[in-house]
Amino acid sequence: MTDPLPEDSNTAHPLREASSQVIGGTLFERLIEQARAANQPQRGAPNQNDFETLVDRLIEQARADGAFDNLPGAGKPLRYDDDALTPEDMRAGFRLLKNAGFAPLWIEARRDIDAERARISAWLQNANRRWSRLPPAIRARLRAEYREMLTNLQRQIASYNLIAPTAAGQIEGLRIEDEVRKLGEQA
Repeated sequence: MTDPLPEDSNTAHPLREASSQVIGGTLFERLIEQARAANQPQRGAPNQNDFETLVDRLIEQARADGAFDNLPGAGKPLRYDDDALTPEDMRAGFRLLKNAGFAPLWIEARRDIDAERARISAWLQNANRRWSRLPPAIRARLRAEYREMLTNLQRQIASYNLIAPTAAGQIEGLRIEDEVRKLGEQA
């Protein structure tokens, strides 16, 4: 096993110091022992916060010592186009879609559903604002129009649920009658 820490014996490294003070034991035990050696008061039994504090301190010390300087890829943008989780037989197609500015069908469908929900919500707010001033014939027409919009949205949701991969999750369908009752509610 190779030692990942610098071989230069003149350079003190906090991880080497922590591991040299206690032979064996878990990393947590070694860090607690290092804290005790540094004369830091210990409150009762060690807990998760103590461990995080020690780790944060070691990381900050390593940063101050320059341990994170000149790492491979430093200053370069991260690559988000890793397709390792995409099934191999779909990678080429997804890459073509992405390069052409499109997404897989189920992602496009989800965007359309979200946009349609926002549009219907704005329509409902507008209709409810005017509701008390409208004659019964116009109210009946708006109720039919609202029901039709909800039915179309329900179809979009059902289609999405059929094409979306399991990992993407399903969208809960609408309870159309409950939604229609929202028409005419005073805001």
